[in-house]
Amino acid sequence: MHAPVPNQAMTNSDQTASPPGRPTAASRSRRGSLTPWFSRLPWIILGFGLAITALLWVNGRHQQREMLRADFRMQVAKVHAGLETRLQANEQILRGVAGLFAANGQVTRDQFRAYVTSLRLAEHYPGIRGVGFARRIDPADLAAQVAAIQAEGFSDFAVSPAGERAIYTAIVYLEPFDWRNRRAFGYDMFSEPVRREAMTRAWEEDRAALSGRVQLRQETARDVQAGFLIYSPVYRAGQPNETLAQRRANLLGWAYSPLRMTDLMQSFLQRNFPELTERLAIEIHDGRLVTPATRMFTSAPGTEPRAQSFQQTGLLTQGGHPWTLRLYSLPAFDRQAQRLTDADWILLGAGGGLSVSLALLAWILIRTHRRVTEALHEQARTHRALLEAQQRLQLIFDTSDVAIFLTDLEGRILQANARMAEMFRCPLGTLIGSDYVDHIHPAEREIGRQRMRELLARQTTEVKLERRYWRADESEFWGQLGGRLIQDADGHPLGLVGVIADTTQRKKAEAKIQYLAHHDYLTGLPNRALFVERVGQALVLAQRNQRQLGILFLDLNGFKPINDRHGHQAGDKVLREVAKRLRGHIRASDTVCRQGGDEFVILVPELPSPDHLEHLARTLATVIDRPYEIMGVSLSLTVSIGLAVYPDHGLTVDELLHSADAAMYQAKRDGPSRVRFAAPNAAVSDQDQAPVFGGPSPEASATG
Repeated sequence: MHAPVPNQAMTNSDQTASPPGRPTAASRSRRGSLTPWFSRLPWIILGFGLAITALLWVNGRHQQREMLRADFRMQVAKVHAGLETRLQANEQILRGVAGLFAANGQVTRDQFRAYVTSLRLAEHYPGIRGVGFARRIDPADLAAQVAAIQAEGFSDFAVSPAGERAIYTAIVYLEPFDWRNRRAFGYDMFSEPVRREAMTRAWEEDRAALSGRVQLRQETARDVQAGFLIYSPVYRAGQPNETLAQRRANLLGWAYSPLRMTDLMQSFLQRNFPELTERLAIEIHDGRLVTPATRMFTSAPGTEPRAQSFQQTGLLTQGGHPWTLRLYSLPAFDRQAQRLTDADWILLGAGGGLSVSLALLAWILIRTHRRVTEALHEQARTHRALLEAQQRLQLIFDTSDVAIFLTDLEGRILQANARMAEMFRCPLGTLIGSDYVDHIHPAEREIGRQRMRELLARQTTEVKLERRYWRADESEFWGQLGGRLIQDADGHPLGLVGVIADTTQRKKAEAKIQYLAHHDYLTGLPNRALFVERVGQALVLAQRNQRQLGILFLDLNGFKPINDRHGHQAGDKVLREVAKRLRGHIRASDTVCRQGGDEFVILVPELPSPDHLEHLARTLATVIDRPYEIMGVSLSLTVSIGLAVYPDHGLTVDELLHSADAAMYQAKRDGPSRVRFAAPNAAVSDQDQAPVFGGPSPEASATG
């Protein structure tokens, strides 16, 4: 290292030209003035390197805490969604109870017990105290209801609390019927204000309702817990409940579940988040306030959030009633932000070593600063790439209970989560790199490709739709898709991100509900609503094509004695056998409907002639007259059949059904196994106006 050259006045000799090859005094002065800069450069590099290392370390610590914050929020979202799903499962159980009453009209205690036992509550719904049914009782019917239940063997049954009220209710079914649940047997929940508010809301709104905080009747002096109840209204089978007045008039009672909050949450957390309670505290408060008086559950008694804790408070509304969820981190979770990781030590060691090395090599690398600059630019680009990759990973793994995927601009799948591989029954390695459109149902692939082009062309910013998908085993399922375009900081498209939720079970449930709404539950035949719709469609075609159609109205003779003598089970089997025989002797284009009870109606569209209808009626009469082997007993029936032809006997659905019905009653008056056409018009009397076609002889139909 050279000492600096002192400034001196320039002499005349200095201004003279120097010999060739020797530096001038000015050049020596300039070179000498750079010496202190070069002498301090290693220290500057060392200090700058250590400062960058410290800055990166601080930034890394900040990112670590932000990642921890994101993890905390994700855990909060999972708890919120899981608890919401858990409560919805309880509501679904109660809807099943309502369906049980709707299907059977009256449900016996054994039927109710068998239904609840089949749910396997302890295995599938741990934490639920039971499933019960509370009957609505008018004051005039109270004594009769109590006597009826006492007659079942519960001699000490009574409705409690005592006293006169405008409306009584009583818990008449509650399974499992153990010692704790027996404490609630006969209790009038409508007499208590908190329960009454939820019961009234469920009754009048025809939906599941969750009550406020109560102390359950099942509680004893030990281990007292906060409780709540979920109610679902049960209306009389076959009665309308579209309006408030109808719902108030036709309420049969409530299906309900009592739940102990601590039991529910402990089972919920142990099953879904077994290690979460060591890291996070979870509190549930009744209503919208967070106070000791409103707290129904805490997973960490005696703790409160600290200044450095993460915490979040949110509202969960289920069954029309709000809960406040408060979650905050415990010391075990907070220590993750304070602990030095391997990456921290690597960063500190590498940063310090690199700074020292750069200082020692400063003299060598001073002329290669351009390379160092390029390396820093490359490092910046790498840093940006890491941030983009981190954002993609964040999008993919934020939610783990739905399929999430990322595609490039060509529609190839770049990243996907394990749930997508499970949903499509395709190995993750095979899924990545495949064309997303190839996983759509073949019938919808073209529209799927069109939607992708619209997103990439920015004609739309997002897609939300429900479509069918195609699994690797060539089976299909329904999925709810949400898709968005991904852009970089400059607005250039990078690809697409999609989220798929499996909705197959919901679609199946909707299809089952649609089927039950249009078919008879006993025989599986179309019900009256579907039959009337098909007759209306056939009438439109008949009018357009000037064709005839026929209606057969069948009424079984001798069915009531079978019910009375052999029971409803035998009667149901006879009806199913009759339906089977009818289906087996009509055309595929014909429709047979169970009108109700022992009456059946058949639509014959595009009727060639009335003779064809007569021939079909006589064939069906012969088929129905055959003996029925039911439960080891041979049973016999006959049938009376009324016939109506469009347009001779009516121009509308109601006119044709009325004409066929009237002809059936005339045939019934004529004798067993008779077939009769309707009168040509309403002005002509039924008597002696329509031809009568004889069925089997009276001797052959004596049992009818």
